[in-house]
Amino acid sequence: MKKIGIITDDLKKKILEFLYHDEMYNAILIELIQNNTDNLGELYVNEAKEGITDILHIKNDGNSDFTSFLYTSENGLKDIACKIKELNYKKILLAGKLEDVNCLLKMLGYKKSITPNLFYKLDIEKYKNMHMQYQGKIRIASLKSKDLERVKYFTSRFLEAETEEEIKAVTNTEKMMAKMKAGVYILDYKNNDIGMARFIGKTDNFAEITSVYIDRAYRNKGFGKELIGHMIEAAIQEQKTPILVTSVSNIAAMKTYESMGFERQGEYAYEFLD
Repeated sequence: MKKIGIITDDLKKKILEFLYHDEMYNAILIELIQNNTDNLGELYVNEAKEGITDILHIKNDGNSDFTSFLYTSENGLKDIACKIKELNYKKILLAGKLEDVNCLLKMLGYKKSITPNLFYKLDIEKYKNMHMQYQGKIRIASLKSKDLERVKYFTSRFLEAETEEEIKAVTNTEKMMAKMKAGVYILDYKNNDIGMARFIGKTDNFAEITSVYIDRAYRNKGFGKELIGHMIEAAIQEQKTPILVTSVSNIAAMKTYESMGFERQGEYAYEFLD
């Protein structure tokens, strides 16, 4: 696979054409290619006369080497597996459709059972019939130190970082500032910052919601549903359909999402390579 250093306008067009064939599942990488090529991470492609045929993307998110991939043939998947072996990163987190991740794991020689995630897309008409009532307000976090520390706190709890080293890694100030510049939303209830969420991928048609976190003292009081509702409204204002992913083991989240009009699309996977 060819490593991409500088993305020319022509190559950018080809990559986006390839990714938009499956827009919903490629929202994170699409946004990076469209808007943030200066902070892209590592990108490898296979290209043929008809265009891009395979993609491997790796970007450190502070907690792992987040790795997404897309292929059109068995040979393309073999190339992706070979490149992953060659790079030999220690904290690879594979992300993709469950079937694709299983195929790649098999090719890499892993025998493991994956707990799947569910990919959801909002049925906007169902949501509009809900008539949500809000107790709090949502705002975009500023870049001031108070908001920075609050976002760091929420992020460490959301990612379940426990040791000092883990907390330091996931709350790196430079990376936190980059996320906040892209937009982190804070839920305020009676002048208390009680939760956060953000969009991790925006495309022409979709906005992926992630990092949904409510402080423990405010859970089981409807604030999680409210926070999601605010994020839905923000996406709809931009004329985008909200999407999100959650584990099948998170029954409470699944019930909340489905009660708000989210519909299951397919099985997805996040899997670490040990």
